Amino acid sequence: MTRALDPAISGYIDRDGVRVYYEAYGSDGPVILLMPTWELVHSRIWKFQIPFLARHGRVVTFDPRGNGRSDRPLDVAAYDRREFARDALAVLDAVGAATAAVVAWCGGGEELLLLVAE
Repeated sequence: MTRALDPAISGYIDRDGVRVYYEAYGSDGPVILLMPTWELVHSRIWKFQIPFLARHGRVVTFDPRGNGRSDRPLDVAAYDRREFARDALAVLDAVGAATAAVVAWCGGGEELLLLVAE
């Protein structure tokens, strides 16, 4: 698979034994966190937006639990919306982002509210 832009960094965060895969593009400017849209879709759904946005800031994406390169825990409680929001915060910490503009679409709306509450 070819990409319009390769990530500047990629890796995993580990929260309570669950590994969540993330990527960051660009190196300067404001941080833009692109939330996963649904549990069924990995972060590559943003592949058309990332190259453009990375020209204007640092773009961060992650695969939600149960999809992409992230772990697939068997316990249903591991998929609680609060865990999703906490994963997003841990990813932002991993890339050294103190603040971020958060973009959510469809399924990410509820997690966005939880992210702010955390």
